Amino acid sequence: MEANAYSRLWFETFLRTQSPEWTAREVAFVARQAPLPAYRALLDVCCGEGRHAIPLAERGFQVTGLDRDPVALAAAQERADALGASVRFVAGDMRDLAASVTGPFDICVCLWQSFGYFDAATNEDILRQMRDLLRPGGRLILDIYHLGYYAAHQGSRMMERSGRTITISERLEGNHLSVEIDYGPDAAPDRMEWELYTPEAIQSIAARHGLRTILACANCDEAQPPTPDLPRMQLIFERML
Repeated sequence: MEANAYSRLWFETFLRTQSPEWTAREVAFVARQAPLPAYRALLDVCCGEGRHAIPLAERGFQVTGLDRDPVALAAAQERADALGASVRFVAGDMRDLAASVTGPFDICVCLWQSFGYFDAATNEDILRQMRDLLRPGGRLILDIYHLGYYAAHQGSRMMERSGRTITISERLEGNHLSVEIDYGPDAAPDRMEWELYTPEAIQSIAARHGLRTILACANCDEAQPPTPDLPRMQLIFERML
């Protein structure tokens, strides 16, 4: 399995076992940071099976979900149809957003550590492309790993999930995180790679592309600042004129 090509087993083991309560927390956070009706047209980059896109549409957002995985998109569409949610799902590569979607959007979200898959220059260009798809005053929400956390938390750990004993091995070299998920002898491992950032580093990159920082926090809690003690952080940027 190539790096960052999520297997069906990954979807079954990790995505579909996310708690509804945590998904609701993430969706409520987006809705607070981009309140209706001022922010309605929403682009969900790397939407997967629609875990965020569908409940955001149910709240009244006009949602476009983009992902490169056609199987995940088919599952998302089936779920949206079953719930009566109106979402436009589009197959596309985040490295060339304009080939698949046309702005302007009021808000762009890239959640659950779906940013940073590539080299530093490509990641920065993806950030620029997301900015370009926003209207002036539109907002970008990134939900990403904190470099400081993974600098202190590396190595291998085991967990029980879906009846399997799974080994997750994490290694950080500079700001490049490599992760291998070993499901056992009967399944191929998944391998993920990300470029990680401190809050200051990602804010500096965003500022170079006309994105003003509105908020940096953790746990989808506006009152909790990002810290190396927590693995993820959320950053809200606004496109300047």
